[in-house]
Amino acid sequence: MNDSLAGTPLDRRGFGRLLGANTVLLSSLALAACGGGGGRSAVALPGPTSPTDPGTPVTPSDPTPPREPRTYPTASPIADAVAQPATIGSYQRKTGYFTWSVNAGGVDREIEVYIPKGARQREFWIGITLPDGVQSNRFLGDAGWFDIADQNLACLLIMKPGAGGAWGPVQSEQTYVTAAMATLVSSGTHYSAFTYHYVVGYGAGAAPLQLYAASTPLSMISQVYVEASADANYNALLSAAGSTQVGATLQPNHMDFTGYVDINGNPVTQQRTFAAQYFRDIAIPTWFVGKTSSSLLSYWAGVNDCEILSIADADFGQIFWQDKSISNAIATAGSDIRTQVAINAASIKSDNPAITANIYRFLSQYSGYDNNSAYGHYITRRLDYKQAIASRNLIVKDHDWSGSTTKQTYMVYVPDSVKKNYGPSNPAPVVFATHGAGQTAFVFFEATDIKEAAAKYGFIAVTYDTTTTAYLKDLVPLVKQECLNLGVAADDRRLYVYGQSAGGGATSGFARDDSLVATFAAFGITSGTWVSPPAGSSTKLVPVYAIYGEYDYWPMKFGPLVAGEWRGSQGSQYAWSTNVQDYWLNRLINRSLTQEVASPTYALVDGITASLVPQNTSINLLLKPTSTVNRYRTYTWTRAGAPLFVWGQCYGRGHNLVPQDLKKIWEEWFSKWQRGMAPDTLLYWPSGVGNGAPATVAQV
Repeated sequence: MNDSLAGTPLDRRGFGRLLGANTVLLSSLALAACGGGGGRSAVALPGPTSPTDPGTPVTPSDPTPPREPRTYPTASPIADAVAQPATIGSYQRKTGYFTWSVNAGGVDREIEVYIPKGARQREFWIGITLPDGVQSNRFLGDAGWFDIADQNLACLLIMKPGAGGAWGPVQSEQTYVTAAMATLVSSGTHYSAFTYHYVVGYGAGAAPLQLYAASTPLSMISQVYVEASADANYNALLSAAGSTQVGATLQPNHMDFTGYVDINGNPVTQQRTFAAQYFRDIAIPTWFVGKTSSSLLSYWAGVNDCEILSIADADFGQIFWQDKSISNAIATAGSDIRTQVAINAASIKSDNPAITANIYRFLSQYSGYDNNSAYGHYITRRLDYKQAIASRNLIVKDHDWSGSTTKQTYMVYVPDSVKKNYGPSNPAPVVFATHGAGQTAFVFFEATDIKEAAAKYGFIAVTYDTTTTAYLKDLVPLVKQECLNLGVAADDRRLYVYGQSAGGGATSGFARDDSLVATFAAFGITSGTWVSPPAGSSTKLVPVYAIYGEYDYWPMKFGPLVAGEWRGSQGSQYAWSTNVQDYWLNRLINRSLTQEVASPTYALVDGITASLVPQNTSINLLLKPTSTVNRYRTYTWTRAGAPLFVWGQCYGRGHNLVPQDLKKIWEEWFSKWQRGMAPDTLLYWPSGVGNGAPATVAQV
């Protein structure tokens, strides 16, 4: 291969075809893994690979030492299992090895689940399709999957071949896989899942699982296929799946409002905002193990916008990293995250536990959050929780709280960047992140990608289970002590609180409590709900930054809706947005929403650069945003020499936040606010805390 190809501009589909044309040999060549990550290498071409046998590829040995006799667990019906009491908190209430069944095409088919003790609610799950002709418990035991699950608190969903122990026609088996994966919901009958998945397919079971992933990419994190093959018919099915446009949901993710009505019950006249996305546009990190059809490698390399050249890797063989310079994958925009397609074509035994360990290692490089809007979908890095705890970067604490009969969990994360710049006598800023309805400390830690923001900007990140005002008051001193336990003091003058959805409503409540108003320097909200202020609520000035999505539960528009405008997916709750605007304007600016609409006093920054977003706007606003051209429009109101209220609009996003929201709140808000030394005073630093001169804001 000519190395100059790496610099040749190619569209992503042309790139996929080029890669496919040069990887015909990959299903027959063993790509021996090199140590230490290796250097860049071209796609394997014919030629000598061994000095002693110039025509025979070198195949890494796969020794299978004699195994000690072992006892395999036996699955029992999950319906017969007794759920643990709800007082255990955010943990799975049924743990063990179970059988269950799903109805697929009118036929009941068995699935199995393995839920290790200590697994959390809405935990990451791994969906596994077993190879033909194996006994499930023996295969999972020999391959080390039970051990992986126990060690990492990963839950397993096991899908099995049908009658006779063999997988049938791929389309009918895809129906079974779809029904099985549909049990992984946040509030399931017997277990709770993250609803954003890892999947592993073995042998003939790889085909229906791979087709499922290609057809539901917004629910995928990463995937591995072992001994995966394809023929022309299957390739056509995969191509058809990829060519399907992402469709409408309650958060219309292709921005088509057909069937939706406005506040008067008439059809919505808005249209698609951004250029249409297809399933093939949704990147999914992928690893192929063993003999693999080259067409599969080519398809997923195209999906992930991979580079032409590969990197040799000790664990995964050859890695084709995403080329971010040509990629149009929204899931990896706005960060340094790169997806990949890897292949190790060495001859392997599927039940080799060393292979399984590498499979888990590949999968768990990545994380993300389920978001059924293609324009809000993202992939991020998963934290190695065991390592973070061992290195004293993270504390995960369960505790009993007097305000609840249920055990609570909080997480305190001090990244290395904070430890480098702060210490016991040099306190660091802290962001308390408040989750949405049905979420947990663990889920929100991943969902916000607050770990990446904390590392990038240098703050301590805190997530926690309970969102009440009374709990937060108790939590603050606990967190301060945990910060010291991790080697860094919390800065009393730089504590911030942020909330999403129901957590945004809770954050509004925090800002109405005088003691928390005196605790936190600034408040942030994304997609927050409206909560009427109770009698006696604080009226002091506080800095508030709110962001809503274009296709949120509640309209993001500033001001009342008019005919033809979408009223949000919650229908009758459309007025909540204007209620939020009216409350904060009255409290912070001493003006009503009606006054502001009639005679605006805000400063507008319009990253969309149009008063009305035209249909099929380029997704470059999402892929390559700049300070002046991006997906955000913000309205800012200033009082006492400082901005006190910001209403942000995030175009293309549904209800679930995107990591850029939190980064925007940090860059434009939290990083600029500090509590003053005198009671009831705040300092606003336009260039960031400690830079230049601040404006002093009296809160009363």
